[in-house]
Amino acid sequence: RTRGDQGACQPTPRTHTPKLNDMPGQGRANALVVVVVVVAEILLLALFVVPTDAQSLGGYCLNDNPFSGEKDCTQFADDTPKDAASSACAVGLAMPGQSGEYSESGRCPLYSTPASFGGECSRVTEQGISVKSVLALSDGGPFGDCAGIEQVCTTFIQGEFLPSPACGGSLEDAVGGEEVGGKTESGPSSNGGSEDLPDKQRRNTIAVDVETLADGFEFTEGPVWIPATGADPSLPPSTLLFSDMRADTIFAWSDERGLETFANDSLGANGKALDGEGRLVSFRHGPRDVVRGAAMESATVLADNFQGKRLNSPNDGAVSPADGSVYFSDPIWGIFIRDPQGMELDRHSVYRISPDDGEVTEVLPNTAMPNGIAFSQDGEVLFVSDTGGLAVHPNPDLAATEPPATIKAWRLDNATGGVVDPDGPLWAIEDFSDGMCVNDRGLWTTRGGMAPPKHGPPGLVLRDPKNGEEIGYIDIEDPTNVECNAEDGKIYVTAANKVVRVTLLE
Repeated sequence: RTRGDQGACQPTPRTHTPKLNDMPGQGRANALVVVVVVVAEILLLALFVVPTDAQSLGGYCLNDNPFSGEKDCTQFADDTPKDAASSACAVGLAMPGQSGEYSESGRCPLYSTPASFGGECSRVTEQGISVKSVLALSDGGPFGDCAGIEQVCTTFIQGEFLPSPACGGSLEDAVGGEEVGGKTESGPSSNGGSEDLPDKQRRNTIAVDVETLADGFEFTEGPVWIPATGADPSLPPSTLLFSDMRADTIFAWSDERGLETFANDSLGANGKALDGEGRLVSFRHGPRDVVRGAAMESATVLADNFQGKRLNSPNDGAVSPADGSVYFSDPIWGIFIRDPQGMELDRHSVYRISPDDGEVTEVLPNTAMPNGIAFSQDGEVLFVSDTGGLAVHPNPDLAATEPPATIKAWRLDNATGGVVDPDGPLWAIEDFSDGMCVNDRGLWTTRGGMAPPKHGPPGLVLRDPKNGEEIGYIDIEDPTNVECNAEDGKIYVTAANKVVRVTLLE
């Protein structure tokens, strides 16, 4: 039953309840009897309102972490029904598919060791259950410090980080309402707050109309617009294609037909682009490749290795308007859960596929975790977003909290198609962005919910391609990628569990 429907028993109404100050001749003894009776009635009512089986609520889930070799603990809210908590634990809370051991009462053991308790990562699961991942500090571990566990929270768990006193915060609202580490006064948060943001990050809001086209997905990504004419005829015209990554499905949306399924098995297709002939180019996590063609199962493989070693997991990319070459980013997101020990390369780079002979060359070898790719309209400048160091990298040699997340621009060599100076970008700014694109308004970047608050509020950010400076901002929750070159002049944004269409009003 819901909390508002507990079958409460109402006491028999009285026509008159004596007050302590209108009992002439009764004395203090009679007054105390009345008080006892009233208290007894309140306690009787409470027995019906509050569940008697207190041990059936709350509890926690312990499961193995394949990366750290330790146990992860997820705390359920006190009002979580036992059956719901047990089912959620069985299918995996800290990591999908990592079944856990459910304890129906009590608190995660880490709460009792303040020196090792780094904080909580609060979120609501897809089943609507409020949980807190309890995060541990560890000496020498790749994610052992406060910054590292905050990144675990915001990047992978995708929750709100609540630092413990050991990380400069206070958790007086911790599970059970108990003090943690003997400290309950307010303390500074290690992840900043809106009061710390530069004024310009709260100004220049662009006037727009934002319309949700479809929602209820698990994690949307990779939008690409198929024009009415000029594209591969096997692609649906005047249509937006996008992926639901966790459902392994590519969807199609159009004004004429609404939402349809384009590919039931996307093979982990994330970013997408159209080449000069209007053919679909997909960057796939599953087979760890870049392919061309509308049919995922029979698409032509353009790249799946570099110098004989398998690519990590091509994530996003773009086709150069200057020469038709394909640039793509190659972080590890696709194998982070699927095959964390399957990494064959010793770095995460940006690569170029030649339009002439298909040769794969490494153009940016020193990126930390490259993500979004875009070109200037003339094809002379390459833009790359890099989400920065990854403290929980499965390869200890690559685990780091530095460098910070950046967006950079590089001059391209017209003769070779490569980057003129990989170590000398035209400009670089610190900010977090996933996908990006360029149109006549400028460079559009996506500051998602995983971005540290110091960069500004999540949303779609418009930047000057010449220097990276922020021009304006559109409030969109958890954007992941953007398509800004549709024929109708609209901007299409994938945003976590939905897809929205943005109409610029100015």
